[in-house]
Amino acid sequence: MKKNVGKQEYIFLDPAKRRWSLIKRMGAGFTLLIVVISTFFIESLNTTPKFPELHLDQNTLSIEIDPINNPFNEEDLASQIQKTNSDADNSGKLTMAQITQKQEVYGFYVNWDKNSKTSFMKNKESITTLVPEWMQVTPDLTLKSSIDRSIVKEANEHEIKILPLVNNFIDNKWDSDVLHRLFTVPGAEDLFIKEMLSYVKTNRFEGINIDFEAIKPTDKDHFTQFMSKVYKAFHKEGLMVTLDVPPNDESYDYASLAKYADRVIVMLYDQHYSMSTPGPVAQTDWVNENLNQSDIPSEKLVAGLGTYGYDWEEGSRKPAAEMTFGDIMKLGSEANLNINWSKEAGNPYLRYKQNGKNHTVWFLDAATFYNQMNLAINGGSTGIAIWRLGSEDPSIWSFLNKPKEIINPSHSLSTFESHITALHTGNGEVLKIDSQSEKGKRTIEMDSNGMIKKESYVKYPKPFEVIRHGNSSKKEVVLTFDDGPDPAYTPKILDILNRYNVKGTFFIVGENALMHPQLVKRIYDDGHEIGNHTFTHPDITSITPARLRMELNATQRLIQGITGHSMTLFRPPYIADTELGTRNEQLPIMEAQKLGYTMVGQSIDSGDWQGSTADELVNQTLDQLSEGNVILLHDAGGDRSITVEALPIIIETLKNRGYTFTTTAGLIGKSDSEIMPIADQENPYSVYDKAVFKIIQSWNNGISFLFYSAILLGILRLIFLVFLSRKQVKRDKETKIDPGFTPYVSVVIAAYNEEKVICKTVDSILSSDYPAFEILIIDDGSKDYTARAVEETFAGNSRVRLIKKPNGGKSSAVNLGFKKAKGEIVIALDADTLIAENAISLLVSHFKNDQVAAVSGNVKVGNKGNLLTNWQHIEYVTGFNLERRAFAALNCITVVPGAIGAWKKSAVEEAGYFKEDTLAEDTDITLALLRNGKIIEFEEKAYAYTEVPEDIKSLAKQRYRWVYGTLQCLWKHREALFNRKHHSLGFVALPNMWLFQYVYQTISPIADILFIFALFSTKPEKAAIGFVLFYLMDFFTSLYAFRLEKESPKPLISLFLQRILYKQLMTYVVVKSIFSAIKGVTVGWNKLKRKGNVTQDNSIVKIK
Repeated sequence: MKKNVGKQEYIFLDPAKRRWSLIKRMGAGFTLLIVVISTFFIESLNTTPKFPELHLDQNTLSIEIDPINNPFNEEDLASQIQKTNSDADNSGKLTMAQITQKQEVYGFYVNWDKNSKTSFMKNKESITTLVPEWMQVTPDLTLKSSIDRSIVKEANEHEIKILPLVNNFIDNKWDSDVLHRLFTVPGAEDLFIKEMLSYVKTNRFEGINIDFEAIKPTDKDHFTQFMSKVYKAFHKEGLMVTLDVPPNDESYDYASLAKYADRVIVMLYDQHYSMSTPGPVAQTDWVNENLNQSDIPSEKLVAGLGTYGYDWEEGSRKPAAEMTFGDIMKLGSEANLNINWSKEAGNPYLRYKQNGKNHTVWFLDAATFYNQMNLAINGGSTGIAIWRLGSEDPSIWSFLNKPKEIINPSHSLSTFESHITALHTGNGEVLKIDSQSEKGKRTIEMDSNGMIKKESYVKYPKPFEVIRHGNSSKKEVVLTFDDGPDPAYTPKILDILNRYNVKGTFFIVGENALMHPQLVKRIYDDGHEIGNHTFTHPDITSITPARLRMELNATQRLIQGITGHSMTLFRPPYIADTELGTRNEQLPIMEAQKLGYTMVGQSIDSGDWQGSTADELVNQTLDQLSEGNVILLHDAGGDRSITVEALPIIIETLKNRGYTFTTTAGLIGKSDSEIMPIADQENPYSVYDKAVFKIIQSWNNGISFLFYSAILLGILRLIFLVFLSRKQVKRDKETKIDPGFTPYVSVVIAAYNEEKVICKTVDSILSSDYPAFEILIIDDGSKDYTARAVEETFAGNSRVRLIKKPNGGKSSAVNLGFKKAKGEIVIALDADTLIAENAISLLVSHFKNDQVAAVSGNVKVGNKGNLLTNWQHIEYVTGFNLERRAFAALNCITVVPGAIGAWKKSAVEEAGYFKEDTLAEDTDITLALLRNGKIIEFEEKAYAYTEVPEDIKSLAKQRYRWVYGTLQCLWKHREALFNRKHHSLGFVALPNMWLFQYVYQTISPIADILFIFALFSTKPEKAAIGFVLFYLMDFFTSLYAFRLEKESPKPLISLFLQRILYKQLMTYVVVKSIFSAIKGVTVGWNKLKRKGNVTQDNSIVKIK
């Protein structure tokens, strides 16, 4: 580890690079070992652990329906199809101009079907105008209204017009009597119009849609008059008026009404309806006839089309059941029914028998919509209106206003999805996916006019189907706890559960289990169930299947290693309810089920994650008891003290209400061994998994120990420095200077290329008030005019001696100065240092005590000017000098600085002079003197002003030399560490240097990064408070140090930045120094290029 340099060995130098070669080989071996273990570990995370899957009864409900797969014969079909009388034909092939002409698209929206909202949200890009059913005339002739603000927001964001619909559908029927009174009671319609207008204006809608049906023929003119008033009132405000009318109805004066509406929507459906005999909902030729008979200008004509159906019981007077397209597909799929196409009607139908009764379902779908849309376009319509959003065949959106698809609809109609994203059956919070979604298939045949002449359903669509299990008829509940374990809350929750003899289910996060395996073991040993809650608690809807698999596998293998048992239960983070409504929610649950897991949701959310009070948590839990059996609580992931407080109240209240507590196993009739079976003992990856988890755990614990110890020791160190520095100040005040003690002093200055600063330094010494001294300038082979400057300036001054020597380094120059010195006390100064006029007197006064071997002066920055030099000024005051004050009280000052230090010549000779085997000769000789039992003191008023680097590059070079040299000294004097012979040096000073200059400095960037991560964790306030408190303590300590030095505290304005940014530079220097030591490279002196900018602070130059 050493090399001969002249007569001395240079610490760390390894010219043959044997040490570095050995370390590289060891590093390569270690890296290879890590790669091998990591490879097996990653492979284990990609390999699903073996454990038996839970098998649950399917509980499927059988539908007692018998298919009638034969189509109607000609006679039966003829009885249901109406003959039309129109000679007009709109079924000609569309021209390219017609195809490319955009149609206005109106979507009828209803609040009473959630599928209506789903359809709007999914297809809003294709809708130009929304017609929501939000208004109604009441029996007392006033307006009843509602609104869905979320729909309004979406429509506004997508520039969709909103025309709220007003109707007369009261108590499940179209009420013509109410309309008659509205039209005939004096002032009623004016007041009603005023209410409608106010509603539309208040909500900033674009207009209104009037849907008055079943109007009495005698009210024909009244309705026209009403519409004229509406039109006038709304147009006055610049608002649009639209009207819905049935076709071919004598109660409507179509020509007159068209004058009082901007758009007239002709409802081309319900040819056969709920109260009629069975038949097509809208025959193609019936639609064609009614498009031509209505006396409505084409620029105002909007064709109202439907995609729904009716289920008639044949031979019954009962109203037919209205069915959405999705309902029809579900019925056909479950009962395996054939869908027939009537070419005469241009409508599909299906037949079945239930309870001995024949049923016929006529309906409209995308094929009928396509044909009827073509007829409307050929008839000159301005738009298409869809009755209604949520009931439609989803395929209509694939060709609406899309020219390519209109020309060739085969592709857009051939496959279609289920009307619902997920079908949930059964009851309970334990979920199993029964089947994945599948698209339906159908084929079509086109005629020469571009109309669909035949349609065949090949396969029904299937929704994503989920079966719920675990519903209990008894009054029993399961307590489940997510996100743990947490050392602050999990033990308290376990204690409470044990006290009440209640078992629960804990869904554990792997990274928390890794940190606290003893808590996982306790959960299992206490008889509770453990489920998988992933390893890092990600939002599983936003991660890849591969990431999810690794998350689950990592947690599974960790729990297997801790408990010896596997987990079969899984609760996905952020998806705890029992509705898997979106594809993003379904896919990860399906992936987890493939791995063998059974999902456990919840129906009773305590809300403890919302920051509620204990009473609110209890009440919210109790209010939801009718919703299910599984209660969601948390034992980690934030402040869970409220959960701990509320848990006993919940348990006691539920017991008082007659509830019992069970587990997930109890709900689904499984044993504990089925829920947590014994782990596979033949797992080849178990050794690697345990090793990696142990290493990670040890690493985390080690990092935590380092950080917490750094914080604790840092605080103790600050307190220690403040306390001891005050003690030193008090002792210094009690010290009396003997004016009769004036031994001859030699001031030694080692100089190499110092022509810019040497004369100023000598002048400051010559200004000293000390009576007896000489100045020895040792020119260490300077290449500039250092020697000439001294000779010319001080030729006539007998107290100044110039000694020239070949270049040999600072230590050799200082040693020569000591040997040539006439005084017993030698003061060594750097060539750029300016001293106060009383500095020598103050330093010398300490040597009246024969045991004193050296005295450190008080070094200050003499070229403060920019931010970097100001930061070094802060460092000198709060770091170097404060530490010297404190360590002086314990006689363990580790460095008497080369800038200004007084030495007893005989003590230095005894120590063997300044050694040349380190770059920090001043630290080396100081430690040597302390090990020889000498006393080192600090003179706070012996001010010396030194030049510090003014740019980052120079600073980095200087500090690299200092840090590397100090590291050499620490290694050289390592035997003194924790050595009882050296007391404060071995147990205070040296550990302080190792820890705070090297260990903690090296890991400080990691601490900064972890702090940033902590700000985005579940408990950011703790990190922020700790950070603020630490820096406040640092600030006040710094302020105290500045007051001791009688310095202006203004530079402390930038203290925070100094601590953050300056620290990164120091970390770089420390790491570089450590690597240089390991590699054994030669480190040069990196001498600072002098600028001669040092000035003295006259306000504190002389203080006695």
